[in-house]
Amino acid sequence: MITSRQLEYFRAVARELHFTRAADVLNVAQPALSQQIRKLEAQLGVVLFERDHHRVALTPAGGALLKHAERILADVEGADQEMRDWATGTRGLVRLGMARALVTPLARRLAEFSVAFPGIEVELREEATQSMVDDLHAGRLDAATLARIPRSDWNLDHRALGSEPLVLVAGLQSAFGRRRRIALERLDAVDFVLYPPGSAVRDVILAALSGAGATPRVRFETREYRTARALASEGLAVAIMPLTVAEEPGQPVRLVALEPELTWSAALAWPAGRRPSPALGALIEFVSGRGGLLGDGHIKTD
Repeated sequence: MITSRQLEYFRAVARELHFTRAADVLNVAQPALSQQIRKLEAQLGVVLFERDHHRVALTPAGGALLKHAERILADVEGADQEMRDWATGTRGLVRLGMARALVTPLARRLAEFSVAFPGIEVELREEATQSMVDDLHAGRLDAATLARIPRSDWNLDHRALGSEPLVLVAGLQSAFGRRRRIALERLDAVDFVLYPPGSAVRDVILAALSGAGATPRVRFETREYRTARALASEGLAVAIMPLTVAEEPGQPVRLVALEPELTWSAALAWPAGRRPSPALGALIEFVSGRGGLLGDGHIKTD
């Protein structure tokens, strides 16, 4: 079987058509190179070069082998470079779970990341918090942006991505359309758009309302913040959602600050005990750096 080294020696001679110059290119002794070419010819049972004291020329068999050698060595060199890129984090694949509330800020950061690391592919999956935690442990995700790290879960490492307020979103003509602030206790028996079980933001909302002695009437349930915002804009119910999401373009709504202030925090998590790949390491540093994703902002109350 022909080795890549034999093909490399053959290609050098075929390109230079001179054994001494080819030996210099390869940084090997000329007699050793000549010996390797004779060995290759004997192994293949063909003459690859016509030689005399004045010239070296490829035979037809040599010309045919050169086409294969160029292609094979290009593939080998390409594979070698690609593996170096994977090893250094300039190429790779990261399967990233994405919290719905982080779609807009994460999209902006990933656009910047793709420019800085064009060889790293990020495969996005949008799921509820608990589903992403399960997928991290099962190896179906490499990392995930989470709204909650389970306190009992010591098998996740994470980096904070910041925090921001949760705000009440209401229709302009609703009972809350002129409010600037509202106490959580005043939301008892109010019609709500809520998020399905497994959503960390849902858990934060229900815990805060329960602590204030308020029990919401869950009139609608949706996984999409945009849908919740649309329903609230029509006065069909109110919704509580992250400020970044509430401020996105859409139907006119009233944003009402909650008292006491309710916040949510995001983190980028990955399985503990597994050394992040170079590509994942690059993504972790890029996404969690520069103050994280959330602006730690506050609602403007006119």
